[in-house]
Amino acid sequence: MQDASNGDIFGFSDVQLWHRPLDMPNRRERKYQSLAVEEKESYKWILAAKASKERLAQAKMITFIEDREGDFYEQLSSISQENVHYIIRSKNNRKTTDTLKAWEILSGQPILGSYMLSLQTDYRKKRIKQIIPLKVRYATITLAKGEHIKNNKSYPNTITLQIVEAFEEKKDGISWKLLTTHPIKTFEDAYKIIEWYSQRWMIEQIHRLLKSKGFQIEDSELENGWAIRKICIDMLSSLLKIIQMNIAYNEPEEGQKIEVAFTPNEIECLKEINHKIQGNTHKQKNHNNPQKLKWATWIIGRLGGWKGYDSQGPPRIIVLKTGLDKFNAIYYGWQLARDVGTR
Repeated sequence: MQDASNGDIFGFSDVQLWHRPLDMPNRRERKYQSLAVEEKESYKWILAAKASKERLAQAKMITFIEDREGDFYEQLSSISQENVHYIIRSKNNRKTTDTLKAWEILSGQPILGSYMLSLQTDYRKKRIKQIIPLKVRYATITLAKGEHIKNNKSYPNTITLQIVEAFEEKKDGISWKLLTTHPIKTFEDAYKIIEWYSQRWMIEQIHRLLKSKGFQIEDSELENGWAIRKICIDMLSSLLKIIQMNIAYNEPEEGQKIEVAFTPNEIECLKEINHKIQGNTHKQKNHNNPQKLKWATWIIGRLGGWKGYDSQGPPRIIVLKTGLDKFNAIYYGWQLARDVGTR
C-alpha cells in the first residue's frame, strides 16, 4: 500500500494465502477453463481488491496496480467504481466491440510524446544499465464479454476503458500495454499511468527477498502449507521495513519518519550502534537526519557489510536484509542487558 502523492509505503492492505494439495488434479483433469472464476486461484485478485476497498474506505482514491495475471474479464469489469481504479498490464489482445482487436486499435493511434527510461543492469536478461527513449500513445476501447465467462449475469456485456502503451520503435523492444479506468486526455495523463505502473518493481523486490536471495522461503523444511503460511506472515513485517529503507536512501527528502519503521526503544539502540560504527573521517560519518528513515538505513546498511561511502552507491536490498537480521540480534541482546541492569 503506497501513497500516490509522495511514494510513502504504509503496509499491506490485504494478504491472500493459499496452497495446493499434493494430490490436486492438473488443470485438464479439473476442466479449469470451464470453471467459474470464483472456483479458480485467480479469484484471489478480486477477493484482495474487495477487502482492500473496505479497509481503505476513507481514502480519496484507490488504484490497484497488477501485472498480466490480473488481466481477466471478471476483474476488469467488477472492481472499479467512482473513486476506485486499476492499472493492469494487458496480457491478451482482446476482442472489442469494433472490428479490430484492442492492440490493433492502439497501434493505429498517434504518438502523444516520449520520455527517457533508465533501465538498471539485469544479468538474468543479459542487459546492462542504459537509458532508452520510449514513445507513448493511448486509445479508448470497449471490450466485449467472452462466451467462456461463467456466472454470466454477474458481469456486464461490455466495459469501456483506456489502454496506454510505452514502447520502443524497434523489433523486440520494450512494449508496456496498460489497461486502466483512469481518464486519459493528454500525454501527462498517460505518462502518470506509466509511472504509477512502474512502482510494481517493489513487488518484484518482495518476491526476491522471500526467495533464495533473502529469507530463503523455498529452502524451508516445513512439512505443511499452514506452517509455510505462518512463516510468510512473520516475514512481512521485516520485508516492509527493508523496502521502506531502500526507498528512503534514494530520496532527497530522506524517506519517511523513522518512527514509521522503528519503535522508540529500537531507535535508542540504533543511536548507540551509530556511535560505535561511525569512522573518524567526514566520509565515514552518518550525516543523515536522525528523524528520518535514511539515517537508520545508513546504520542497517553498515551492519550488512556496506562501507558507507557515496562512491559505493546505496545499500542494496539483500545488504539491508543482512543488516536487519544483525540488528535484530543486537537489539535482543541490548534489551536483555537493559532488563538485567534495572533489576
